[in-house]
Amino acid sequence: MERILIIIVFWSLYVPALAQTGNGNPIGVSTGSNNNVLDQLQLLDINYAKRGTLTYEEIEGTPYIDNFSGADNNLPLGKLYTADMTYITTALVRYNAYTDDMEVSLLEDGVDYYLLKKQPDFLYVVLKDKKYRAFQYQEVSSFFVILSEDDTQACTLLKKEKVVFVKAEKPKSSFVTATAASFKRLRDTYFLKLGDKLYEVPKKKKLFYALFEGKEEAVKAYMNANQLKHTREKDLLQLARHYNNL
Repeated sequence: MERILIIIVFWSLYVPALAQTGNGNPIGVSTGSNNNVLDQLQLLDINYAKRGTLTYEEIEGTPYIDNFSGADNNLPLGKLYTADMTYITTALVRYNAYTDDMEVSLLEDGVDYYLLKKQPDFLYVVLKDKKYRAFQYQEVSSFFVILSEDDTQACTLLKKEKVVFVKAEKPKSSFVTATAASFKRLRDTYFLKLGDKLYEVPKKKKLFYALFEGKEEAVKAYMNANQLKHTREKDLLQLARHYNNL
C-alpha cells in the first residue's frame, strides 16, 4: 500500500513535467508536419481497461513484460519512432505479451490505454533498452524485439516474448491443493528475418543451415570455426553480423 501511494504521489508530480516538450508544447499536440499524434500512432479506439468479468488483478503473475523506466523503474515510459527512426513522442507504453498488444496512453491522460495497430514494418517502439516492431509471420502480424542493430540488412535477429494464461484448477480430492489462475512467462523464441521473410530458428542444425539458401556451407564453416551454437542468443547475433558482411 505504501508503495502504491508513493507511485501515485510521484505520478502527480512527474507527468505534468513530462507532458511538456522542450518548446513548452504538450506532448499530445504535435507541430509542423504532424497534425495529430494519435492519428500518427494509428491507435485503435479501445479503452483497454475494460477486460470483461475477469480482471488481471485476479490472476497471479502479469501478462506484461517488465520494461519499466522512470523513477525506481516504476513507470511504463516508451518512445515511438517512425519507419525512418524519426522521433514522434514519449508516451506510456506497455507490452502485453499475453495478448501481443502494445498498450499506449498519452502522458496527459495516463488512465485510458489504447492499442497500437500491428502494422508490419511501420513504427518502432523503444521500451527501456529494447526496440520493438511489428512483423508478419505466417500471415499474422506480431510484435518482436529487434536484437540486431537494425532490421534493414540482409539478416536480422528477432526475439519473440510470450506469456500464456494458465486456468485455475479445483482440487480433485482433499489431498490436492487448488491452484489459482496465473500468467506464465514462456521461454523466448528466436527468429531470423532474411530479406523480407521471417523464419523461426529451428532446433535441428540441418534445418537451421537450410535457411541460408546458397550460403549454407559458408554459414556452417563460420559456426564451426567460432564454436557457435544456433541455440544461443549471443551466438545467433554474432552470426547475423557476419552474414551481413558476406
